[in-house]
Amino acid sequence: MKTLKITAMILAVFAAFPLLSSCSRSYRKYSATYTDVFDTVTEFTAYCESQDRFDEVSDALHEELLRLHRLYDIYHEYDGVVNLAYINRVCGQTSADAGDEILSLLQTGAEYCRLTDGRLNVFAGSVLSIWHEYRASGDGVPSYAELYEASKHTSYQSVLIEGSSVRFTDKELKIDAGALAKGAASQYAAGLLDSMGISDYALNVGGNVTVSGKKPEGLWKIGIQSPDGDGLFTKVNVSGTSVVTSGDYQRYYEYDGKKYHHIIDLQTLYPADAYSSVTVICRYQTDADALSTALFLMSIEEGERLIEKYGAEALWIKANGEAVRSKGFSEYE
Repeated sequence: MKTLKITAMILAVFAAFPLLSSCSRSYRKYSATYTDVFDTVTEFTAYCESQDRFDEVSDALHEELLRLHRLYDIYHEYDGVVNLAYINRVCGQTSADAGDEILSLLQTGAEYCRLTDGRLNVFAGSVLSIWHEYRASGDGVPSYAELYEASKHTSYQSVLIEGSSVRFTDKELKIDAGALAKGAASQYAAGLLDSMGISDYALNVGGNVTVSGKKPEGLWKIGIQSPDGDGLFTKVNVSGTSVVTSGDYQRYYEYDGKKYHHIIDLQTLYPADAYSSVTVICRYQTDADALSTALFLMSIEEGERLIEKYGAEALWIKANGEAVRSKGFSEYE
C-alpha cells in the first residue's frame, strides 16, 4: 500500500530560517518572498534606506534567480536558453555551447565527484531520475537491477568540455545538479547584491541561507530544524557566511510503511540511512550546498576530513537522534 507525502520543501526553509528582530537606525528592514524559483520558497531580507531602494534591489535579485533557475532546470527547456535540460537531451548525440554558469557547475561537480570518490555525483542523473519518477508517483520502489543498469552511466569522465563546448561520450549519461544548483545560484545572487552595495542581508533559497553583514542587534540568528519536526534543534549566530541543511525529511515518499527520501547513496543505489540531517556552515554557498549532501553520504570521520579542506563546520544528526558536532561548530551556537 502506498502513502504519498507532500514534499517538505517548505520545511527546508524553516530548517535554516533567519530569526529577525526590529532595529533602530536610519536603514530599515525590508523583506520579500519569491515562490517561482527552484521549486521552493525564497525569502530575502535586507536593510535599506527606503522601500524604493529595496524594491529596486529585490526586483533585480528576483530576475537573477529566475535566470539561474532556467539555466539549472533539468525538467524544462526555454526558448533561447542552453540549460541543463537541453544539454541532457542533445549532448549524447552532439555538442552544445554552454555559458559560464553551466561550465562552472560541471567543473565544480567533477571536482566534488573526485574528492568524494563518486559519492557526490551530479552526473548520476540516470539513477536519480528513476528515484524522482517513483517519488513523484509514490507507487512502488525501483528494483536494484534497474538502478544498477542506470548506474553504469554516471562517470564524470564521460563529459568532455572544450572551451565552451560540452559533449557526452556516454549517450545515457544525464546531469542532475540538485546538490549544487541552489548553492551556485545563491552564490551568484550574493555577488549581485554585493555589486549593488547591499551589505546587510539574509537570503534564504529553500533552506540555503546566505548572510552578509549584521543586524543592528548583532549577528544573524539561523534556526536549524529538528529532523523530527519538533521545533528548532539549535540556532547559530553567523555573518558573512552560508548555512545549508540536507535532511531526509525534505523530499520523500512512503511506500508500505517505509520512507524513501531523495538523498541517494550511489554505493547502495538506495537512500542513505545513517543520518536524519547534516548542516554545514561554510563561507561560500556552492561549497556549503555540496558539502551538506556529501557529508550525508560519508562517515563522520570522512566528512570531518573533507570540511577541513574548506574551513567549514558541520552538525550531524544521526538517524537515532544523536548529534555530533565538528570541533568548531559549537562556537556558532
